[in-house]
Amino acid sequence: MMKPNKSVALAWMITVAGCGGSDGSGGESEQPVLALKPATPTFSVKPDAIIYEPYTHIEFSADLAASYECQLDTDDKSGDITDCSSPMLLLPLAADSHRFKVWAVADNGARSNSAELSWQVASTFGADGSVHADLVRTSVMPSKADPASWRGIFRINCDFAHSSYHDPIVFPGQANAAHLHRFYGNTLVDETTDIDSLFTEGESSCQGNTLNRSAYWVPALLAPEYNPVTGEPLYDEQGELRWRVVPAVVGNDEQAHEIFYYSAGVDDLDAIQSIPVGMKIIAGNAKAGPGSEQDTAVVRWHCQSWGSSDAGNPRWSSTIPECVAPDRLRMDVFFPSCWNGTDLDSADHQSHLAYPQRGSGTQGMICPATHPVPIIRVSFHYAFGVTPDVYEPQSKSSRGWRLASDMYDVTQDSPGGISLHADWMNAWHPEVLQTVLDGCIREGLDCHDGNLANGFRLTGTRPGSQTEPPIINMGMGY
Repeated sequence: MMKPNKSVALAWMITVAGCGGSDGSGGESEQPVLALKPATPTFSVKPDAIIYEPYTHIEFSADLAASYECQLDTDDKSGDITDCSSPMLLLPLAADSHRFKVWAVADNGARSNSAELSWQVASTFGADGSVHADLVRTSVMPSKADPASWRGIFRINCDFAHSSYHDPIVFPGQANAAHLHRFYGNTLVDETTDIDSLFTEGESSCQGNTLNRSAYWVPALLAPEYNPVTGEPLYDEQGELRWRVVPAVVGNDEQAHEIFYYSAGVDDLDAIQSIPVGMKIIAGNAKAGPGSEQDTAVVRWHCQSWGSSDAGNPRWSSTIPECVAPDRLRMDVFFPSCWNGTDLDSADHQSHLAYPQRGSGTQGMICPATHPVPIIRVSFHYAFGVTPDVYEPQSKSSRGWRLASDMYDVTQDSPGGISLHADWMNAWHPEVLQTVLDGCIREGLDCHDGNLANGFRLTGTRPGSQTEPPIINMGMGY
């Protein structure tokens, strides 16, 4: 047997079986196995020394590598080293300095030296002199919130982005599997949307544009169509009622009709945490119907003329009331704001969260022990104009309106809207959402129009494609 050259042996560890059989009988020998140490990885895609978004793409490779191990932002080689592969998308990244290491691992377990990268994520608010393009300076300081109502709150406007029969939370990867939804926020949301694409791609129809690529969607609100001359209902070729979408009053910055709120659900404002990127939440029950009306503390309807308020006039309806023109129909959906501290989603898209409850004595509203982490409370607040193009001609009201998710016959005795629910996926820029928490909610302020209470506000709204597909099966879909 030939001995390897010493210089080669420094790079190779060689395991050689005996030349004969294990019993010395001269049987067939095993073939030599070379245990090679892989090369140190090299980077083909890496971040600049300073980047201005809270994510980055990295690609790497190494000769003789069977797998890779990576470590982000720690010098402790015994911890936070995980299996990884190239390419990688790192998100979310805080506005801070970051360090990334990668090792190549051979089939035999031999490990390369580490390759390292270092870079800085710049602050959105211009710590290096460069303010993000989706921020505007303002001298307006928000006033204190009414402690009997919102404690602390941040409000934004969003324009309508588009409509479709997709639902990336309930039916991921399945086209046209849901009832008709109306989407706000990230303009590219479809059935293929996941947190990576949501956080890094597209623009937003909401104030702040790319600082808030979150996705917001609700079932479409529908009204029967009527002959404008006779007032008689119109029917399609199959003899079914024809329907049209009732649009929400959104996207008008000058009117300042905020439709998405971020507020405090518990009384201990200092205990509230920001919402992790990628969290998915559904509020309300899409399967609710007559006999299973929902709690109006979670989802509710009311006419604007009622002057409803939690503090002074808690007049709410679990079904769509008959609001008469020129009134507006209002809709509120409150998302749970107590987290189990671990999961960003759950099988039913709800169990990882819970609603606050009233504590004993002077505790006020607190989180239950099963979901002990209070996070920012998300809520949707829409207004729908009762106008001639959508109202019922005889009563000039919202009579007969329904949600695309209402799986029951809507009549005067069983009004629509019982299945009210909403979906949300978080893709806020983490530094901006933390600013909302620190400056508006924890300080007990009422921050309107995207005002961040730090000398900046978010830029205005913008429309998406505003695609409107045909209404199929009363909006219930294919």
